[in-house]
Amino acid sequence: MIIKCVPGGMFLTNCYILGDEDSGEGILIDPGEQIVEIMAEIERTGLKIKRIINTHTHIDHVAGVQTAKNILGVPFSIHEKEQPVLDILPEACRRYPAFGDVETPEVEEYVEEGRKIAIGGLQADVLLVPGHTWGSICFVVEDVIISGDTLFAGSVGRVDLTGGTTMEELVGSINEKLLVYPDSYRVLSGHGPETTIGIERESNPFLSFY
Repeated sequence: MIIKCVPGGMFLTNCYILGDEDSGEGILIDPGEQIVEIMAEIERTGLKIKRIINTHTHIDHVAGVQTAKNILGVPFSIHEKEQPVLDILPEACRRYPAFGDVETPEVEEYVEEGRKIAIGGLQADVLLVPGHTWGSICFVVEDVIISGDTLFAGSVGRVDLTGGTTMEELVGSINEKLLVYPDSYRVLSGHGPETTIGIERESNPFLSFY
């Protein structure tokens, strides 16, 4: 399995490229402002990107989606519960004018919990993990969890942004959907460094509050 993290943009958002070495196929997760760097990394991997899927649609994660769609000619997917957050992207642009005018991408397909996304010979399981937003999703591929802004090294996502629910729901979702995996599973977050389920289970202070 090929995993490339491309951080960048105003909020140092992590975009991920996941690929299957045997087939040469890949998916793009959360392309933000750093679109030039993302495209350069895709070229270096030699992967053929088949689709773009977002963990959620806050502006720092979705700013580069339309440009990526135009370049790659691939469909864009989110969870259906995330559509209202995407719909107010123009409002988010006014709130964060440094992003400029970000074009709202059309969603070609919704993905649901339990769906298996094919990446060549690999399978990515989709988990609905609400809290940071209504439709936040995580992906599990082999022993790797792409957690978006749900779970970070030593922290969890905010619930006071657009689409956020409650800290109780967020932490409950993490406990129910993510902490069921073995301690050795790697966690690749939407911001910051990599961690593991075991480290977060043992030492993440937020997970013991609720």
